[in-house]
Amino acid sequence: MRPPLTKRACDECIARKVKCSGAWPCNTCSSGPKQVPCTYLKPARRRGPKIRRVAASENNAGRMGRRSPAEESLTRVARTAEPASSRADVPTRSTVASSVLVAVVRRYRDASFSVWPVVNAAALLSRLENCPSETLDHPTYVLAMALGAATMAQLQMVPVEDAHGPVDSTVLAGESMRVREASNYRENLDASSVLVSFFLHVYHAKINRRNAAMMFIQEALSGARILRLDEMVDGDEACDDDVIVNREILFTLLWVSERGYAMHLGLAPSFATPTRWPDATSRRGPPNVHVQGLVELARLFAAFDAIAVSRSGGSDVSAVSLAETEEALSVLSLQQGEGDRASTRMADYCITKEWMRTIIWQEALSRHLLSSTAYVELMTFRFPALVTHDLLFSLKGFTQSDLLPLGRDQLLKCFEVANSLADTVLYTSAPSGETFQLRPQDFLHALYQRLVPFLDQDPLLKSILHTKTAEALVKAPARLRTVTPTEERPEEHTPIEEYLDLPCDA
Repeated sequence: MRPPLTKRACDECIARKVKCSGAWPCNTCSSGPKQVPCTYLKPARRRGPKIRRVAASENNAGRMGRRSPAEESLTRVARTAEPASSRADVPTRSTVASSVLVAVVRRYRDASFSVWPVVNAAALLSRLENCPSETLDHPTYVLAMALGAATMAQLQMVPVEDAHGPVDSTVLAGESMRVREASNYRENLDASSVLVSFFLHVYHAKINRRNAAMMFIQEALSGARILRLDEMVDGDEACDDDVIVNREILFTLLWVSERGYAMHLGLAPSFATPTRWPDATSRRGPPNVHVQGLVELARLFAAFDAIAVSRSGGSDVSAVSLAETEEALSVLSLQQGEGDRASTRMADYCITKEWMRTIIWQEALSRHLLSSTAYVELMTFRFPALVTHDLLFSLKGFTQSDLLPLGRDQLLKCFEVANSLADTVLYTSAPSGETFQLRPQDFLHALYQRLVPFLDQDPLLKSILHTKTAEALVKAPARLRTVTPTEERPEEHTPIEEYLDLPCDA
């Protein structure tokens, strides 16, 4: 017996004054000449007028002044995200305490400088510590808030308390955009405003607001071209702002970021002309591992450029060009810098390289170029397992602290590699091999375990990868089905722990 519903007939049957069949959709709605949505399962509303009475509205308006602290906090976050033009009643400036900005900039200095090596944290901290927010100059204040928003979002920092309540990345981004709009930054363009656009891109990309993220990175790239930063390749060129460092790689950072994000969205990059890269060896003093690492990352994108542009434009790509591009990527490598300063940049380089090789394989798959008898590994279904093996081997020495500052972009790249391998394992027959030989399922499981700590903030990716990995492991052939009681495990084997290698932070 079906449970009683809140309605005995749908709206259409009531209007036509016919008996409702009690199904969803009912016979009247499904068989009528004009299809209408059946409302049989829709909860019944209160009868009578649905418009609020004037007295009730006045009472609600009278209670607006007595809001809880939680409501005040939500209102503050929402209002800071609105453009300045829509909030004429807001004071000229509502500041975030310098102590909050100092705490976040220190976190950037310790964890994220190797990812965005363009802000002199020491100089910025000196300004913030010596001046309260109310007297700080607008460019420094806006840059500090944009940098703080990107850093807090990327590192998943908890909100920092100030006199007005908790401050998180949303508050910093909203306040940065509000003050920036009021300062007419488009007509007063400088390298600092270009960096603000870049950090706002990072923030919006992290919270998965794709359109806003793409517009901010293209705004930063356009501003850099107007300032002719794309022509700057001398590392010793003077800079009028001591807060900005490594100025010669600022355009390179924007160029790489826009290309990577455009590829995620399936769009063509906006800057397609050849670019000159700065020469890190021409700088006086010790080698700059951050400059060199970013330049080498840009060379990866340059090698991949022909495939990326053709792929986004829908033009034909031959098997020869795919194989040549993959070979060019395979021979590129980034040498480890001195100390641990280059660890995050090295991880960024390794992940991006294997992701590009996966994209090339996916392109070959979509064009029906794969074959089990192909002589080139790229054109076989074994290739995702080889890429995953190389990625695991490259990342084995990096800690979670090295990988966390890379953010969602690199997580998506690793997910792309793992997802391609999972699909290959699930939809192709398992090759026969030795009993204890490592198989694609083992590499998939190892990569999944490597990514688990970073997937907690992205439930959708975690659910997809968890389901596919579990299914692949369940469907994998049993390892011990051919082992006899007298058979011994062979000596020449590679333990999966050698590829997994999950180091723990101290």
